[in-house]
Amino acid sequence: MEFPSDRFRKNADASTGLVFIRVFNKWHTTIRNELRKIGLTHPQFVVMTVLNFLAQSEEFVSQASIAKMADMDVMSVSQILRGLEAHDFLARSTNPKDTRANAIRLLEKGREAIRLALPIVEKIDEDFFGVLLDDETVFRDFLHRLS
Repeated sequence: MEFPSDRFRKNADASTGLVFIRVFNKWHTTIRNELRKIGLTHPQFVVMTVLNFLAQSEEFVSQASIAKMADMDVMSVSQILRGLEAHDFLARSTNPKDTRANAIRLLEKGREAIRLALPIVEKIDEDFFGVLLDDETVFRDFLHRLS
């Protein structure tokens, strides 16, 4: 049976999308496996880390601001927040500046999880992307351009 692509029929590795997903999957699998050891999923880590980052400059962090910075669907963020709240990583309360929204804050258990997880993820990133050497900045610039 013939592969129905004129561009990649003879060489699948010429597909930027295929190469990108392979690299992403390798990076993501490493992060997922390491975070699993400390009882977190990657989406939980992303949501709590974004919350922690935003809390430096925002008095009341909203679900919408977390979703925007993480570039995640608001409903997905809501589900993740619900699970993290049920396990005492964070708390939600009515936002005094906007009663239609929640103000979300990390609890001590969430801050401790970030203190444990962030160095792990940063080390994975350093090891994984470090092979690019001076090209890492160029690579990151290309990623920003694509996003």
